[in-house]
Amino acid sequence: MSKSVFRVLRAVLITALALLIGASALAESIEVKLNETARIYQSASTSARYVKAPKGLKVTLKAYSDGWGKLSYKGRTGYIRLKYLDRVEPVRAYVTESTGVYRDAEGSDRLTTVPAGTTVYVVGVDGSYVRIQNKSGSQTAYIKGSALSGSKPDQVKSGGSSAADAMPQSLRSTTSSAGGSKVEYTIYVAQNLLGAPYASNANPPKSFDCAKFCYYCYGKAQSGVIKSSSYEQGYDDSFARISYDNLKRGDLVCFNTVSDGDACDHTGIYLGGGYFIHASSAAKKVILSSLSSGYYKRTFSWGRRIFG
Repeated sequence: MSKSVFRVLRAVLITALALLIGASALAESIEVKLNETARIYQSASTSARYVKAPKGLKVTLKAYSDGWGKLSYKGRTGYIRLKYLDRVEPVRAYVTESTGVYRDAEGSDRLTTVPAGTTVYVVGVDGSYVRIQNKSGSQTAYIKGSALSGSKPDQVKSGGSSAADAMPQSLRSTTSSAGGSKVEYTIYVAQNLLGAPYASNANPPKSFDCAKFCYYCYGKAQSGVIKSSSYEQGYDDSFARISYDNLKRGDLVCFNTVSDGDACDHTGIYLGGGYFIHASSAAKKVILSSLSSGYYKRTFSWGRRIFG
């Protein structure tokens, strides 16, 4: 694939970007089709009973988790590996940094390198890679999901409401005044920083580490309400310690990512619905992540109720 091919790629819905961050449910159903003949199982297990379905079969994707999709077809429900599904309508996304485009989802056969700002069509996902196509759908390749955003790079760097468009509608806050709900205003500030760059020597509001991001967002609702380091935020007993099952929208979420005893070395802001927002050193920016499965569920320590 040439660079010129990618520059003419255009768009549709933003829903598939949630696919890249591991959400376990969909804000809306997505029409998909099988990209090859594949097995559809009675449950999300390769040991379950199955039927073979033909390439090109159109079905409805109702939910997804841990690499599996839950399908609906003529009133029946089944499960399939996500890598066998392509969206009927592709999704526009933007490359956030110069990155490789590969022949497969292993990243072992580089086809070309595309610059930041390139617009691509996203049709599916395979592990940490997403599947992209050209405008006609005649060419397919793979790119790292972490290199894509729902906002153009210039919008991402500056934050603002355009960056918040990458957040599912059900999670967004419209409370744009500090005089309203402190929880909703904290989330409003946070959502408008989606895509802001990560930096270990954080300089809010231009760049953030995880703790400075939380400190900045909560602080906009109530100045100085939390401490400025992840350790202090996690161990501040002036706020109630909250278990995973009792988390509420606006809670501070704390993680032990070093697996080294009782520790809190990462924090974020819980949005509800299994999502939280945080400054990620791995993604090198402020992102939305799933707390309901995978890495962050395993490393979750506890929450803190900042605004009761």
